[in-house]
Amino acid sequence: MNILVNPSISFSYAGFFQNSGSWTHPKRAEKTYEIIYVTEGEVYMREGENDIHAGKNQLFILEPDVCHYGTEVTEGVSFYWLHFNIEGELPFDKRFFESFENSYLFKELLHYNNLPSVPEYLVNSVLLHILSELCRLSENETVGYSGSAEKIYEWIRINADASLNVKKVSEHFGYSTDHISRICKKHFGVGAKELIDRFILAKAKSSLSNTDKYVKEIAAELGFANDKSFIGFFKYHERCFPSEFRNRFGKLHMNSH
Repeated sequence: MNILVNPSISFSYAGFFQNSGSWTHPKRAEKTYEIIYVTEGEVYMREGENDIHAGKNQLFILEPDVCHYGTEVTEGVSFYWLHFNIEGELPFDKRFFESFENSYLFKELLHYNNLPSVPEYLVNSVLLHILSELCRLSENETVGYSGSAEKIYEWIRINADASLNVKKVSEHFGYSTDHISRICKKHFGVGAKELIDRFILAKAKSSLSNTDKYVKEIAAELGFANDKSFIGFFKYHERCFPSEFRNRFGKLHMNSH
């Protein structure tokens, strides 16, 4: 057996749903787990006895063999959907995530899955990466996670752009810059500056993967003085130009019904 294959977790199928008109999720029960990551609009669903409302950049996981269906009609909805099997239970209890930094992974998975000939373990490796990130996010909320750290993390995530620095974060929360960095390092494994850069890079990757915006537009939205500054930042962290990253994963399976 190939040592790169995890026999406990297997990819089934995936795609990207897009609908510009009115839409509601059909009633069904799947044999697999399903991840849905919303890129535009809002999704209203009921799974068993639980109501789900997910907006842009939010993610939720549907259980196998549990009936789910749309509860409200919405417009302009798009989302990635990903089905997979796992032996036993998921390694985390959480099923709804307010945000998911690495949304580009869905496009990467679809790209590999739709190439003419790709080893199965390559697609599964991206699936494992997605599940690992969800596991990390879930653990952050249950293991040694403080209220102040959570507030700092969320505030940085929401406000991260090229104009944000550690001094502004410390001034907002009334702590010293060293204290802010210690909190980030203790709870998230990186200093405050690295955390800011990580969120900026995640936003950049999301825009490059999920929109057709020009690099100059993305640079402006992220607070860079010009596109050259943004390109330099991106190339330093990702080791490639934004245009190269955008063109790296181009094959998608799309559906509109």
